[in-house]
Amino acid sequence: MSDPDPNHNQKKTLKKSRIPAFEISFFCEKENQKFPWVARFEPLAKKLLMEEGSAGNVNVVLCSDETIRTMNRDHRKLDKVTDVLSYEWHEPYLLGEIYIAKDQVMRQAPQYENSFYAELKRVLVHGLLHLSGYDHLKASDRRIMRRREQEILGLNPYEIEDNND
Repeated sequence: MSDPDPNHNQKKTLKKSRIPAFEISFFCEKENQKFPWVARFEPLAKKLLMEEGSAGNVNVVLCSDETIRTMNRDHRKLDKVTDVLSYEWHEPYLLGEIYIAKDQVMRQAPQYENSFYAELKRVLVHGLLHLSGYDHLKASDRRIMRRREQEILGLNPYEIEDNND
């Protein structure tokens, strides 16, 4: 049976070519470690960035509490450990970088009644939303950002509290 539309394959190729090519790269600060669940997180990250109109290369780095505390102190003037930091690069080849403190994520997972996997996913989504222009400094912005996180994650990890930022 022949295809009634002889340009069908050409149309499929055109649709695919409209999707911008970009990479989400996952790294660990320690060489002997491997970033967990990359096969699950990469498609989630790409989908989120495409939905937000922020398709671009992103590096995600799993790091130590010490590293993230130093970065938080040097760049935000907050001398404390945090779970995730996002840095926009504003470069044509790199949208930004996200640093995630592995041990902090493990410690706070029970606070949100999450497994390590679910908490790591939550902070990755949080970091990606920052790269997409979301922020949570003002209460109104925090509500908007958290609502979007909930849509992406399909849950509400913030029922316990709203002031831990």
